[in-house]
Amino acid sequence: MKKITAVLLSAGIQLILSAQSADPVILSYQRNFIRASISTKLELLNDASRITNINMTPLYIDALKFVASNYPILDNDSQLMDIAVIASSKSTGYQDFSILPVIKEVFTLVPETRVRIACISAFSVLGKQDSSASIWLASWLQDSAGKAVKGESYDPKVLSAGAAALGTIGAIESFDTLFRLSNLSLDSSVTSAASNAINELSDGYTAKILAIIGQKNIKEAYMAFSLAMKRSDLQPADKGAIAAEAFALGVDSLSTSETAKNSERISLINESMKVLTELSWSNASPVVVKYFYQVQSDYKNGKTELGAMIPVVRCMGAMGSSDSAQALSIFLGLLNSETEQKKTYNEQLMLAVIQSLGDLGDKTAFDYLLYVGYLDYPETVKKASRDALARLQW
Repeated sequence: MKKITAVLLSAGIQLILSAQSADPVILSYQRNFIRASISTKLELLNDASRITNINMTPLYIDALKFVASNYPILDNDSQLMDIAVIASSKSTGYQDFSILPVIKEVFTLVPETRVRIACISAFSVLGKQDSSASIWLASWLQDSAGKAVKGESYDPKVLSAGAAALGTIGAIESFDTLFRLSNLSLDSSVTSAASNAINELSDGYTAKILAIIGQKNIKEAYMAFSLAMKRSDLQPADKGAIAAEAFALGVDSLSTSETAKNSERISLINESMKVLTELSWSNASPVVVKYFYQVQSDYKNGKTELGAMIPVVRCMGAMGSSDSAQALSIFLGLLNSETEQKKTYNEQLMLAVIQSLGDLGDKTAFDYLLYVGYLDYPETVKKASRDALARLQW
């Protein structure tokens, strides 16, 4: 009996000490919250948010626990939902992570759109300092998206908000979840939010994009490349590395007639080649020369049109390598020979080749450019050749 009395006395002392240690302002709000009607509870929560010199998180925890305990009875009562929204939203100003467990509880329990978006908004703020929030949210998103693909109903507004929150938090660990979400057949608002969120991630971003391209799945590689190219703050070094890997994948996959018809593969090649040209990414020179020979062969055999030749010729001119200069010089020699024998030429192609040789400035092209002046070309071609000769480096 004495032991029981001692235990009860100890518990009572601890309760008193706890109450005494709590801030009297917080205690006052908590007591009034318990006593108040549901409408007055809302006023108390809004009023408490004006207090910035005291951490009012305990009050908002009480409010969310009130929602959780009464939701099975009140269901989507508008005032109860308002309490959940206000408590989740107003609590973030105190940067107190102790509220996260009860926010997760309310989020899981209450499927109402406004409430879930308010909870997600809290995650986006508190999750920047507490990685468990973004990990939990990413896991929930992945699970919910998987169910949605299987035909279960889903709320696109909530999924979109969840994806956007992961982008705001910026943890690279969210990349895989967001990338999968952006590729699923869901509402466009969801896939768009996921795509935008991916490009808000920072550390490790380029490595993640390159890893996807390295898996050699054309559809996913094209998606990853396209996402990266939309990123305005991507450094040129990262942009060039991604474009080079994407281009190499596209070129190496052109080994069969079946794969050559893949529109995503052709888009991957053309768009990445454009980036390589803009950046003058000389590291890609070997694979660009390889592709040039492929396209040149197809053009000669009538399997491709001029539109495919011009871009790769321009890309060759931007590579700044001796291999590119040698390949283009030989090609100009072939064009000169054809003009001399058949009296036929394509002025647009001639100008592109000559311009690229001038850009390269390699003296390997001297004889071929000089010979242009002796053939029956229009003055525009001859002038371009003279200009290119003047740019050769000796």
